[in-house]
Amino acid sequence: MAIHLRLHNSEAGPSTPSSSFATPATDAENTLRQVVSRIRNGKKVVVVSGAGVSTGAAIPDFRSASGLFNSKTKGGHSVQDLFHVRCLGSPALLERHHELITSLASLATSASPTPFHSYLSTIAAEGRLLRCYTQNIDGLEDKAGLSVGIPSGKRKSPKKASAPEAAEPEHKVIPLHGLLSSVHCTLCKISSPLADHLPLPPTPLSCPACALGESIRAALNERSRPSGLLRASVVLYGEDHPEGEAIGKVVAKDLKAVDCLVVCGTSLSVPGVKRVVKEMAKSAKSRGGAKGRGEIRTVFVNDEPPSKGAEWEGLFDVWVQSDVQTFVTSYLANPAYLSTVSKGPPRKTPAKVSPKKMPAEKTPSTPKKTKETKDGLPPTPVSLAKEREVYVGLPLRTTKSTPKKHSHTPSIPPTPTSLEKPSSHPSPSHGGYTTPTKKRPARAGPDTPETPGVDGDGEGMGIRPGKKVKREERDGSPSPAPRGRESLSPC
Repeated sequence: MAIHLRLHNSEAGPSTPSSSFATPATDAENTLRQVVSRIRNGKKVVVVSGAGVSTGAAIPDFRSASGLFNSKTKGGHSVQDLFHVRCLGSPALLERHHELITSLASLATSASPTPFHSYLSTIAAEGRLLRCYTQNIDGLEDKAGLSVGIPSGKRKSPKKASAPEAAEPEHKVIPLHGLLSSVHCTLCKISSPLADHLPLPPTPLSCPACALGESIRAALNERSRPSGLLRASVVLYGEDHPEGEAIGKVVAKDLKAVDCLVVCGTSLSVPGVKRVVKEMAKSAKSRGGAKGRGEIRTVFVNDEPPSKGAEWEGLFDVWVQSDVQTFVTSYLANPAYLSTVSKGPPRKTPAKVSPKKMPAEKTPSTPKKTKETKDGLPPTPVSLAKEREVYVGLPLRTTKSTPKKHSHTPSIPPTPTSLEKPSSHPSPSHGGYTTPTKKRPARAGPDTPETPGVDGDGEGMGIRPGKKVKREERDGSPSPAPRGRESLSPC
């Protein structure tokens, strides 16, 4: 059940609200503060407005005690009858209908936006106004700088869809009942400003476009076609909204994002508007899940409760019984309101406990990193040796160590030149001498062995005749005696 919050400066409305709709607030000041804070902090606010928001601009509403529906026109016809679609087909009612439209258009033309309309423009500039669904036909939202209109519901052909086109501007205000600012043809649907036809005549107003087409067909001796009539572009009782499908798409889109709903200046008697408000209220109250329960999400602002209050049970969180302009100027748009009102006791935050300082543990010192080498080159053996001296304490080697010579004999077979060179070591066995590759044992007997010889320059690798060497000289010398000193005997 909604909470009833009656402002002290409200001049209208019942003293006791219907028990089926709202109960009095236990803490009015705190409730009012929550309502204002909720609307100010809403990120996706949806507003549904009625005729009550334009009464401050000297435009009468319809259903209040001093509204248009409680007054009579010339001939004893009620205003509600003149807003029915059947008056377009009755000559007597059409004249009174044109008089009413002319009077309302004159009031709307001379009216200025109210503080409520200015507040809508402000939250729209802040990016917090998701949409405003208005039942009014005066067009004051347009004067306040808001974009008013209904998106076109025409389907694009595949060829046109593929071509790049400018995106259609998003309208912030959806006129649920049309606008007084234009008239349209009942046949060709062409639209033109209402101001061009004021005051409206007591007779039907023919369509200029249809009349031009009929004259062209007559000149060409073609068959005549029926012509349309101009009528105000407002939705009358007893007819469907011509843009109902397009409006339904916008409503379906906004249901997914609304987080705050404000309904103001309306008694919620029109079936189509009631359906939109109920769906928006359910979506707004479901935001936040379990965390959002108990928060104010839906607000009803009006001097009087909505019609059939039991029908709205559980849909509105708070009913602010006040004039819309007073509520806006004194609270919503008043920056000094919440700054002068205490926001409740501050929350207690746990004291910060500083951690106890532990004695510093001795940690092993890490060796210092060596500086990078110049030009980013990898370290050289000398630099590595320096690091080794720093870390391990070894002496620094600055010269290259020469590799040790191995005593083993190469695996290459001996050449005649190597065989000819004398050996510096005597043969350890049998009194003979060794060559680099193979030991040759001495011959037994008194004969002297023959040694192969090589020509002086080594050409042709010719073998010379061997010469006999005495055993005494071989055994006592580590190498063969020189040729000039040894005694040779011919073979």
